[in-house]
Amino acid sequence: MERNIFIILLLILYSLLFVQASTPGFDIKVGKSWITDSVSFTQFDGEIVNDSKLKLSNWYVEIPYDKSKNNLHGNWGCDIEVQDDKIVITGGDTNGVIKVSTTATFGFIVSNPDSNFDVENAILYVNSKEIPIHTEAENSEENNDGEINVGLPFEDNRYFLESMDIAELKDAATAMSITEVKAVIFKELVEHWDVIRKYLKNDNMLKVFALFLGWATRESTLNAGVETAFEDGFGVNSAHAYGPFQTAVTAFYGCDPTFDLEDDVKELYWYTLNEKNFCDPYISTHMGIRKLIHFVMEAESFGVTGLDVVRCALKGFNSGHADPMRDKSFQGYCDEIGSLGHWYYETGHFDDEEYTWTGDDRCDRTDPWSWWEKDDPLPEVDIPVRVHNPKDGTITTYTVDTYPTANSTLSTSL
Repeated sequence: MERNIFIILLLILYSLLFVQASTPGFDIKVGKSWITDSVSFTQFDGEIVNDSKLKLSNWYVEIPYDKSKNNLHGNWGCDIEVQDDKIVITGGDTNGVIKVSTTATFGFIVSNPDSNFDVENAILYVNSKEIPIHTEAENSEENNDGEINVGLPFEDNRYFLESMDIAELKDAATAMSITEVKAVIFKELVEHWDVIRKYLKNDNMLKVFALFLGWATRESTLNAGVETAFEDGFGVNSAHAYGPFQTAVTAFYGCDPTFDLEDDVKELYWYTLNEKNFCDPYISTHMGIRKLIHFVMEAESFGVTGLDVVRCALKGFNSGHADPMRDKSFQGYCDEIGSLGHWYYETGHFDDEEYTWTGDDRCDRTDPWSWWEKDDPLPEVDIPVRVHNPKDGTITTYTVDTYPTANSTLSTSL
């Protein structure tokens, strides 16, 4: 029974879609051999090198094996299942997930490893890809960017010139008006509306925009230049953030490999972590939305449903985990965002300099989320979609219905 369950699990894992940007290195070598009581033993040392900037999970290794002639005598850094004609090695608790830019080592001991146990035919399986033994790790950040984002909507999505230095970018972002910050958030909402409505499960664009304004109010009081990312050195602290949503570096591709990567939002472009991407208002806002969706998915993985999906996702954005049973004190953070968003929705301050703030007594906090759950008729959204051109500073204005589909051609500014 256990064997059948294990085989089924392997088939499921084999069929799961996992984006692996480069081929991992894979090798198994003889560590040492010895004879005890006329029985020969060999220690085999295995290594999987993950040189990519995406974590490696759901991997397994198959090696031909004759259980009538060979015996296993211990293993470490892995779990081993003996089947009829092979052994199947998985990472177990130790190496089940191989983090970014790290190497996993494992080993095992086999008695009488003659021609019946041919380790030279070992195969590593990753994302339905067969990787033979003695494979060198392949790493190309340029190729990684292209593969993880292939086919996704993308335009030259930069608010300021990339040639500006970090100090200039920060000063320019800080100097943006409330109206400009609202326009940035609305543009990103419209550009990715189909994805956002799918995960937030709300078809009322004005409500989602109001929620996003409440969220940005709670994080930065609609200031595009708020940041903490350089206090300890850029990218050192996982909580470092920038822009109206205060998006942490963990949202970005290529962040510190010790952080848990948010690589599960396949529908939205994943920007590489560098200081200029981090400080640009369009990119930091885009990545904040992507990060929120990551935590929507995490909340749902805990069995959360309904309104609590949004609340737990907001909590995850702030605390790093959307588990509803952890850090319940963060509920105040989520519900304040609900109240702030309600203020924008009721007052209609979507396209002006008016704003609220955390603790503002104009906001009704008696029932922070009733407005979000009401089955209101879908309104006509007539807020202009303004797109800033970083090259000449001009603004192009669209309606929601005339906003162009993003071009999938990659820009050199990533």
